[in-house]
Amino acid sequence: MFGDSARQSTRSVNRRSVLKTLGGGIAATGLAGCLGGGGGSADTIRYLGWGGNTQDSARTAFEYWTEESGVEVEHQSAGGDSEFLSIIRENPGEIDLFMPTSFGVYTARQEDLLADINYDDLPNYQENVKQDWADRPYIEDDAVFRDALTQGYAYNTEETDIEMSTWDDIKADEFQDSLGLRDQATSRVTNAAASLGMNINDVPGNSDAVAQVREELAAQNENTFGYWGAGAESIRWLREGTATVAETWGGRTRALQEEGFGEIEYVIPEGGTSTITEDWAIPASSENQDLVHDLLNHVFQRDIIVELSDNTGYPVPVQDPPEVIRNLPDYTESPDDLMWVDWGTVDPAVSDWQQMFQEVKQG
Repeated sequence: MFGDSARQSTRSVNRRSVLKTLGGGIAATGLAGCLGGGGGSADTIRYLGWGGNTQDSARTAFEYWTEESGVEVEHQSAGGDSEFLSIIRENPGEIDLFMPTSFGVYTARQEDLLADINYDDLPNYQENVKQDWADRPYIEDDAVFRDALTQGYAYNTEETDIEMSTWDDIKADEFQDSLGLRDQATSRVTNAAASLGMNINDVPGNSDAVAQVREELAAQNENTFGYWGAGAESIRWLREGTATVAETWGGRTRALQEEGFGEIEYVIPEGGTSTITEDWAIPASSENQDLVHDLLNHVFQRDIIVELSDNTGYPVPVQDPPEVIRNLPDYTESPDDLMWVDWGTVDPAVSDWQQMFQEVKQG
């Protein structure tokens, strides 16, 4: 629901010789007893994920496991949760691992499409990923948290003297007709609630809260010259100078900075921001569930998962994160710095929010 299939950094993924770098230090992952586990093929598993850089990064990480196990990973890409779940429903047993967001996890769970995760079989995950991130409330023994993408805003530091840090900052008079926002109701409501210091999960069913959010949406709309539907558009506005400030993704901002636009800075505003997770989950119909556990455990070895984080441009919250992760625009110390949607609470209100958002945009 928050998804943007083209949102990823355009940073190229160059496969590094991690196995050589570690001098053979990557531990064997105990394939004995897993090959053919669940009754599936012992030589191939099938992965469904986002396309582009996200898929390339996963391919690089999975290749290390293939080198060690001899099991190939076939890759298929789709545009997000709706397509993922449609493919899984229509092709039972054909997908062994996929990458839903928290909304995708919620939706798949309603249809009993997810297999249980045995976290005891993922010691590298338990050891290397910070517990307060891994234990997000939406995960109920059926998903593995990987990273969170934030939708804050980026701004041109050469066009303003304001050291921007809050949602209120985007309402400054100097940004009249130079602010671009996302054309997506749920994320806009989430960020408006964050600006007001509200928890997004307290808004549905609270008429006073909804009225305040509507007022905040209208206030932010005052400076807005346009709303973008694809993340690439927000970056084009910043690149061409059409926008001084644009609501966007941290990973998109990183790609722009790597193009040479160092004056563009990304902000996770105080109070939090709309968040999209990238999780790994196993379809209940997979016949290779033990083998997938082995793959996931292998990928969560520290050196491999840090490289994957660097390649995707989004921070995996590893213990004692290295600078390469700390320097990513989306990096934040605590999950409490972000907004986390309880979809069971929020989803019933989305259609009303969409109508409210359209009315605000129309003035």
